[in-house]
Amino acid sequence: MDQFFYASEIYDDKVILPEEEAHHALVVLRKHKGDPLQVVDGKGTLYNCILDSVDPENCNLHIIDKQEKYDAVKHYIHIGLSPPKSHDRVEWFVEKATEIGVQEITFIQTQHSERVMIKPKRILKRIIASMKQSLKATLPVINDIIPLSEFIEASEEENKFVGYLGEEDSPLLSKIANPGERYSVLIGPEGDYSPNEIAEVKDFGFIPVSLGRSRLRTETAGVAACHILNIINE
Repeated sequence: MDQFFYASEIYDDKVILPEEEAHHALVVLRKHKGDPLQVVDGKGTLYNCILDSVDPENCNLHIIDKQEKYDAVKHYIHIGLSPPKSHDRVEWFVEKATEIGVQEITFIQTQHSERVMIKPKRILKRIIASMKQSLKATLPVINDIIPLSEFIEASEEENKFVGYLGEEDSPLLSKIANPGERYSVLIGPEGDYSPNEIAEVKDFGFIPVSLGRSRLRTETAGVAACHILNIINE
């Protein structure tokens, strides 16, 4: 099975592995000098390397070749999600969305939101692990919490959708989204949007959609939206 490592210190012909990644390569996997390793930079490039130094505090790799736009796709998924009260559930969402495929996540503040802050360092750690586990080379963009009004005003995606429980005849996301385009999907809090909020969202061109028959938790709805949009783009 392929094993990806992550590094941010990448030069013309050399990669320096972070200590945690070096420990995993040298101690857990027992890699030796001259062994091949694959490194991703979180920006879409995969580097094929040879282990050059086995010092855990200064683990250097020699770059043999690289594949730019390794995991590039034609579509773009931007999820705007009101974070649930438990930060563990926030982290679960970003982890699973990264594995399935998402390009950008923005956390939104609504009238019924249960959380007003997120923990960026913990989220970054989770998405790096998810990127490597799912054999991707690109980290999604993670934006801090902003007001709902700011999100909808700034949205430039061609396809704008909002998961909303208040309209029983909403079309299925899987039936209305077109493949190969840019999507903005709003997922509200478990208390749903207020009537004023949903009216404002509609005014900015967001179409109410259904994610299926089941009533989903906020973080599950976000993952379901990512999955549906990736499936129609297969």
